[in-house]
Amino acid sequence: MACEFPGVLEFGLARAADVLTRGFCDYFVKIQFTEAALMQLVRSDSVDLGASRVIVLDGDPIGAAIVARRGWTSRLAGMSIVPDGRRRGAGKAVMDRLIAEAGARGDHMMVLEVIEQNEPAVRLYEAAGFTRVRRLLGFAGAGAAAAAPDSNLVEVDPREVAALVTRVGPADLPWQLSGETLAQLSPPCVSYRLEGAGVTLTNMAGSPVTIRGLAAEAGPQGRDRALRLLRAAMARHPGKEWRIPALWPEELAEIFTPAGMERTPISQWQMQRRIGTGPAP
Repeated sequence: MACEFPGVLEFGLARAADVLTRGFCDYFVKIQFTEAALMQLVRSDSVDLGASRVIVLDGDPIGAAIVARRGWTSRLAGMSIVPDGRRRGAGKAVMDRLIAEAGARGDHMMVLEVIEQNEPAVRLYEAAGFTRVRRLLGFAGAGAAAAAPDSNLVEVDPREVAALVTRVGPADLPWQLSGETLAQLSPPCVSYRLEGAGVTLTNMAGSPVTIRGLAAEAGPQGRDRALRLLRAAMARHPGKEWRIPALWPEELAEIFTPAGMERTPISQWQMQRRIGTGPAP
């Protein structure tokens, strides 16, 4: 087996997007990649196209691995292998390559999320040295709006909610829920504040509306404030369905059922792997 790993920039964004899309054709959630979508990930998720790799096996492009980077941490933001290219050792080969390159550039940690029900992928990452941090859940539903709109609900700059998430949220939140990611969002997303809690919403023109970020002080009082905020936001946007991707930490998810949503079938593992012997980020 001759396996090569050209960079995404060298290979070409459009061609890399096509390989990714073909690899996700039979995935739990079908994902359509385009050149524009990859560029959006560069902005929103800090994807490093120079560190991202296409997998070329015996001359044929069979997959791609997208890598994001912040500080001392790398994230495997997405990896797919086309059906005909699987079970040939390419997954292990590219993981070995990505981990070696992360160490060579001085990273201390690599993180990823993987669908829990995707058992072959979970086994691949555990064999590569990744350990489970927590289970991540998703929710969806019509919502339980407040009886009437709350005049104290204030629209704020998305960066304000991002700063709140950074200040009061767990330090090891999934990458997409972190303050750094939320700070990259801009209209048409909408952010609200109510009684010290903050929320950021996307897909406002459609349905379901996606809850991208939510933060309040820890403890029962913070939970009650977050619930009031969600219900007030739902009252502000009546008739919408609501959705939270399977990224929400299981230990923080108790708020969404009383907010009128139900758990969705797919869950994920948040995973991490130390790189080298340096201090953790």
